[in-house]
Amino acid sequence: MNNPIQILLDEHAVLLKAVESSHMLQKVADDTSYRNLLHDVILFFRNFTETYHHPKEELFLYPLLRNRSENMNEKFIKEICDNHEDFKSLMADTENFYVSYNFKMLRSTFGAYLKLMKDHILRENTIVLSVAEQMLTQDELKSIAQHFNDLDKKNGEKEELIKNFKKTSLQFV
Repeated sequence: MNNPIQILLDEHAVLLKAVESSHMLQKVADDTSYRNLLHDVILFFRNFTETYHHPKEELFLYPLLRNRSENMNEKFIKEICDNHEDFKSLMADTENFYVSYNFKMLRSTFGAYLKLMKDHILRENTIVLSVAEQMLTQDELKSIAQHFNDLDKKNGEKEELIKNFKKTSLQFV
């Protein structure tokens, strides 16, 4: 059985590497070069988080963890899921500023996205994922793993998306 908690930790590691690479992109001084490089980065973050990662947490893990401990109360789980909505909103704003060539707001909004993403992942890793495996039964872990596998199969291309981002990020190192 694939460990679903490890799957999420591995996806977090991919996202943290993408955040780190994107911080280097933020240092590209020429606006046109910055915008050209940002295109594939936007696609990566939007597709990876909204298609592959956040649904795993929101649909399969968090409902089972809700109210299992003081830290996993309804308010906390809602707050974590609200962060996912904040990411969608920030990415939509980033895309709008990208399309409108508003470089100042593009850089600012994407920078805010990167900061929130890093903070969110570190919070999930330390508060949620560090204890999740102990809170769930083996049957629940197996069920979650199956759901994760089904989601990845349905959506396909996750590994290709990661591979393409790694190629893209080498351009701004």
